This record gives sequence, structure tokens and C-alpha cells, in this order.
Amino acid sequence: MPNTVSKKDKAYQVIKKAIITGQLESAKIYSIAELSEAFEVGRTPAREALVILASEGLIDPIPRSGYQVTSLSIHDILEIFHLRSVLEVEGVGLAAGRITEDNIYLLEENSRLEQELAKSPHTDKSTLSYSKGYELNLEFHLTIARAAGNNRLVDLVEKLLNELERVLAHDPYIAEPKQHAEILERLKQRDKLGSQEDMRKHIEDTKNRSLSRF
Repeated sequence: MPNTVSKKDKAYQVIKKAIITGQLESAKIYSIAELSEAFEVGRTPAREALVILASEGLIDPIPRSGYQVTSLSIHDILEIFHLRSVLEVEGVGLAAGRITEDNIYLLEENSRLEQELAKSPHTDKSTLSYSKGYELNLEFHLTIARAAGNNRLVDLVEKLLNELERVLAHDPYIAEPKQHAEILERLKQRDKLGSQEDMRKHIEDTKNRSLSRF
């Protein structure tokens, strides 16, 4: 059976990409009719997609007006990275004591794909960072959050990463596998303090790269 994309999913994908790439401006308010016409999707799928994007923190509904892309200031970025550090350093420490062989397998496969991607001579860096590189980075962090055994932690980490996608999508090192591999090795050794220190450094380095491009 061929894979099919629902109308809602198509609307979500095209509108989200327009937000990430800056095609939709944060200073402007967009109506559902306007977005539906611009991206050639139905109004109902567009409305459903906007509900999801609002839950991810990428847009704000403006009563009786439409929707506005949320802006990200340096203060916002600092707040998000601070929360990531608090949550993910604690999470990786929990994961070090609870991680299963299945979790480790998923992280090893993730690391292998990142290494392949980083070595590929045929991939444009901006396209790479927006698509597969970002997806692999997201899945790496969510796999660790799941291994920590706290569903709310997974939801919070995913929300923070979704808010940062506009920044991380343009990071040329988003698919750089070295720091992820270091964290993985610590987890395989069930090294709580080591995995926490490596995660803290990884998030701090990502924050500094993000701010340098802002």
C-alpha cells in the first residue's frame, strides 16, 4: 500500500517549512484564507495544522484577526537553552540508570546515520540541517528522554526543541556526531555523572553556536 499524506499533514508541513525558512514574517498577521490560498491547501486542513503549530509554540492565534508567527529574541533563546540544560542533564542522569539495550541500539543507529550524513560530500549544508540532520538530532534527544522513564519529560524536551527548530535548522553542525557519540558512550557505561557533564557541554556548545548566528 503506498504511503499517503493527509491533507492536514500536508498543510502542517508546508506552513511549518515556511515558518522555519522565514517565508512567513513574524511581524505580519495571516488569516486562514490567506494561508490556504498561498500554500494551496484547504481551509479546514490549514486550520487543523495551525492548531498543531500553535501547540508547538511556532505561532500565536490572534483573536478575530488570524495567526502570527512567534518571534524569537536572544532572551527567548537563552531561556529555552537554560530549560533544556535543566531538563536534559537531569534526564540523561536518569537514563544512565534505566537505559535498556533497545534504547542503546536506537542511539547507536542514530549515531551511525549521523556519521554517514556528516561524511556525505553531496549534501547542501543548509538543506541537510533543515531536514535529516535536524530529525536525527531531535530523535537522539527524545530517545534519551524516553529512556529516563518520564513521559512529561519527553513532552517538554520535544516542545523546547520544536521552539528552537528555526535556530537549529540553520546550524551547519546540527548533524555533527562527535558530541552525541560521547554521550552515548557514557550511557553505555551507565556513567551518570559523565553523561550529565557531556550533555551539559553539548547543550552549552549548541547554545553558543546559535547565539553567534543570531
